Amino acid sequence: MTSGKSGSSQKEKNGSPVQHLTLRARLFLFSILMIVPFFALALYLLFNLNAIAGYYSTIVSNITKVNAYNLVFKDDMDSVMYMMVAHSMSKYEVGPELGITNPDEMIREAEEAFEDVRGTTVSDDALENIDRASKLLTTLHKRVNAINSTVKVTGHYDENMESLDGDIYMLTEMIQERISEYIYYESVSMENTREQMEERRSLLVRFAIVTAFGLLLLSFLLTSMLTRSINKPLQNLVNAAAKLGSGNFDTRAKESGSPEIRTLSRSFNSMAERIGDLVESNRQEQINLRNLELKLLQAQIDPHFLYNTLDNIVWLAEDDRKEDVEGIATALSTFFRTALSGGRDVISIREEEMHIRSYLEIQQFRYRDMLTYSIDIEPACMNCMILKMTLQPVVENALYHGIKNKRGGGHISITGAIEKDRVRLCVSDTGIGMTQQQLTDLIRMVDGREYIHADTGHFGLSNVAERLRLNYGESSGLVFSSTYGEGTEVEISIPVIRET
Repeated sequence: MTSGKSGSSQKEKNGSPVQHLTLRARLFLFSILMIVPFFALALYLLFNLNAIAGYYSTIVSNITKVNAYNLVFKDDMDSVMYMMVAHSMSKYEVGPELGITNPDEMIREAEEAFEDVRGTTVSDDALENIDRASKLLTTLHKRVNAINSTVKVTGHYDENMESLDGDIYMLTEMIQERISEYIYYESVSMENTREQMEERRSLLVRFAIVTAFGLLLLSFLLTSMLTRSINKPLQNLVNAAAKLGSGNFDTRAKESGSPEIRTLSRSFNSMAERIGDLVESNRQEQINLRNLELKLLQAQIDPHFLYNTLDNIVWLAEDDRKEDVEGIATALSTFFRTALSGGRDVISIREEEMHIRSYLEIQQFRYRDMLTYSIDIEPACMNCMILKMTLQPVVENALYHGIKNKRGGGHISITGAIEKDRVRLCVSDTGIGMTQQQLTDLIRMVDGREYIHADTGHFGLSNVAERLRLNYGESSGLVFSSTYGEGTEVEISIPVIRET
């Protein structure tokens, strides 16, 4: 047996590393194995698409910036230079006087735009044209300054007009041509980029489909492994629970799977063992309870009590007291009928009250001059359930150990009321009572701390207390208070259980 356990333990130790991971760790690992590849694929696709889109966007931006000068730069520059020569104004005066942009500012803005696109231009032909356009702008700036230096000098009008035709207009024409060529070559690059984008898009789509299919297959395999690693140990536990539920308290779950399931299996096995012990303990308690009830029932059918009652009936019949004969016979019948109760262990307090009332009626015929009694149980208590033969042994004890031992007899009082969630029944008598030592000894016997024989005087009380504890727990039992020469009071406390 030890060898088998050792082999199983060794197999458990040599199992898959995943087997020793907690469910949380397994799910986390599964998430990582699934999320990371998909995340990497998404990043790869985004990176490539972003690179292509960025390249394409840069070309469009360059064309847009340069195209602005292709449309208006020549016309604007030619116009402002003509106005300078025609009106003999310097380049600094055309703005305030005519509301026209300074030619230096126009050239500077064009140079900045060309410099801006130069850094992002990829096509060599386009880059060559933008460099030429920049050089032409430098030459144009020199010609503008030359005209500006003589525009206000008398006698240079014709010379400046010739410079406009021979230099300025020619330079702006050449700049416009370079810009047009730049746009052309950039457009070619844009078309090439579009074709590359289309090819790469098709490649990426195929790659994404293949990768997604592989990841889905991996996901299926991992899901199957994870599900099997969780489901199989749980199914073993479920099967063990089903066997336990069917009454097989010797069944034990196999301790396998994740640490949580192994812990659950160990807890289940411990619980099954405790349940088995509890069932066995309960079985023994039921046997003890039946024995106690049998002994109590045997004590109820006391031959002396029965003989004395029958003697009373005979005596009353001889005295021709028919009504008394009928009364005591009826009381005796009620007494034994309630004692038997059709085999039931629990009866209503109403039935228990009938039982003790019939008992006291019978005893009053015998102890007419020394016994009086009263029963005052609240109606709310009557449909509450109680173990049968709970009150009668207490009443009998009050009669034989209290009332009979006191000169002049006494009174027995039975009361009952509901306090919160418990029924409290009280049996008190005005009998001889007990000394403190007698009370202590009685409490020890009734609490089970001292063995008591069935033939002792307080067997009935001990029997009642033990049955109450077995059925209602340690909070239920008998509570005694007594004063020697004055009487004794016994209180019974049980939970409220309504008649169904």
